[in-house]
Amino acid sequence: MSIITTGHIFLKRPYDVANATALKQVLQEQGGELHGSSDEHYWELTKHQLIITIKVQPITELLDQCQTELNFLGLAPDDVPEVITVEGLMESVDLCQSITDQLASSLAGVTGGAEHCH
Repeated sequence: MSIITTGHIFLKRPYDVANATALKQVLQEQGGELHGSSDEHYWELTKHQLIITIKVQPITELLDQCQTELNFLGLAPDDVPEVITVEGLMESVDLCQSITDQLASSLAGVTGGAEHCH
């Protein structure tokens, strides 16, 4: 199993067209090749042969995975209707961290940063 790095951005408002536009702009500013789903809830960014995936999902789908991080940040599931997950291989930790921080800032979201998973 590969070691991956994952960052979560907890959105305090539902994901909408304005969020999708801001998310796309942050990703385009990274350079590289960008592909997104038609509903703008899934993105793949390829830069320097590294693939970063970005997914927008309801918190209810990730509650088991995110509960510890929510507690650490002092958030309740009702505070964050949706979560953006930024994920890549360990070699992309710096890029994942940068994207996570930029998205949190652009979308007024809350993040604990990127972490390493197996």
